[in-house]
Amino acid sequence: MDIKVISRRMGSLLLIGGLLMSFSVADPFANVVSALNKGSVDGLAHYFDNMVEINLPSNANSYSKSQAVVILKEFFSTNAVKSFKLIHKGNSGEGSSYGIGSLVTSRGTFRTSFFFHRKGDNFVLQELRFEKKKE
Repeated sequence: MDIKVISRRMGSLLLIGGLLMSFSVADPFANVVSALNKGSVDGLAHYFDNMVEINLPSNANSYSKSQAVVILKEFFSTNAVKSFKLIHKGNSGEGSSYGIGSLVTSRGTFRTSFFFHRKGDNFVLQELRFEKKKE
C-alpha cells in the first residue's frame, strides 16, 4: 500500500474519531442527565461552577467545587440511585437552562432540578436541588 493512501486513511480515521468524541462530550445537559441516572458525582462535578448551590432535604448551602463533591458523595452513598427521568427542560434565552426530573433512590424519590449558566464558552452548573417526594 502506498504511504499517501495510508496517511489519508489515518487522517480520516482521526477526524471521524475526533468528531465522535466531540459529540459525546459536547452536550453538558445530556451528560448531567446521564450522571444523575448513574449517581455519578464525578460526572456532575465536571460541570460545577466555582461555587455551586446544593439544596438537600437536610440543608441548603453554597459550596466550593471540592466541598460540593463531598456533600453529593455522602448524599448518593445514603441514597443509592436507581434511576433518573428527565421530566422537563427549558432555557431563559439569556444563556441559562434548567432541567427538572425524578430521581429514584434506595430511600425514596426526589424531585431533582439543576440549573446551568453560560460562562464564557462553557456551561456550568450553578445549582442542584433534591426535594424528597411524599410517599
